Amino acid sequence: MTLEHDIDILGRVPFFSGLSAEPLKLLAFSADTLDLADGAVLFEAGERADTGYVVIDGRVALARDEAGGRKVLDLVGPASLLGELALIVDTVRPVTAIARGAVRVLAIRRPLFRRMLENYPDIAVGIRDQLADRLGGLAPEIGRIHDIVAEPDEG
Repeated sequence: MTLEHDIDILGRVPFFSGLSAEPLKLLAFSADTLDLADGAVLFEAGERADTGYVVIDGRVALARDEAGGRKVLDLVGPASLLGELALIVDTVRPVTAIARGAVRVLAIRRPLFRRMLENYPDIAVGIRDQLADRLGGLAPEIGRIHDIVAEPDEG
């Protein structure tokens, strides 16, 4: 595909919404392009994570290992960002990502992302606000989980 196609896809990723053409161009030009065959594992649950992956073409299954084997939790396609937290902090992968059919992704390593933030500091404010909104939205979910766990056993 072309650099313009990659820039277009990056511009549709919610995490990068609001970025102007220049930082998107920096990401698209500097990121590594990976082509995966059907069934190839992009990353495994539990691995150290220092890279975010944007799906450019194809679909990726996100799965968790369970007693009966792998359970697919989600199937994502173009303009999906896998591992956005890895762009910001040291973390581990919570799921395994497996190509479903031919897949092309852009691998954005944390140093590249940080360089973009240094070159375009106004972007950091927008991303901080976006993350704060999302974390604030998790509070009710955490409360519901707490209520479920804290309910006395009616046996």
